[in-house]
Amino acid sequence: MNKVLISDAKKCVGCRICEQWCSMSHFKVGNPKKSRISITRSHVDYMDYPVACHQCVDTPCIKACPPKVSALSKDEKTGAIKVNQEKCITCKMCIKACPYNAIKVHPTEKYVLICDLCGGDPQCVKHCQENALCYVEREVAENLIAAAKEDK
Repeated sequence: MNKVLISDAKKCVGCRICEQWCSMSHFKVGNPKKSRISITRSHVDYMDYPVACHQCVDTPCIKACPPKVSALSKDEKTGAIKVNQEKCITCKMCIKACPYNAIKVHPTEKYVLICDLCGGDPQCVKHCQENALCYVEREVAENLIAAAKEDK
């Protein structure tokens, strides 16, 4: 399976239900600081932007993780970036390497949070009432992104 999470900021209303479902499904608590997806509000264009791991093909976060640590890997089944919590030293090199600002540090523990696609069943997508989030094949996502760039 090679599916990715994509978002449509034009549909996002900033309700942050995705953040709540993410933290609930992973930690059994509604806490956006424990969510692997975030909503960023731009006061320039008055848009809300969902921010989550793009599951990059070239995996800059994995490459940035120190070789002696090797806390990040790619899930063979889903293609999602996995974090080994025991190995992670919270050096933040992956955060610096992420081109999408999609990685953050757990608020109370010493490891990073990266979207794991909920094992292939992303809860944020399931519960987004505005359909601003989609979980699609990588090729479909690339075609949608290319089409959106042409519309500009």
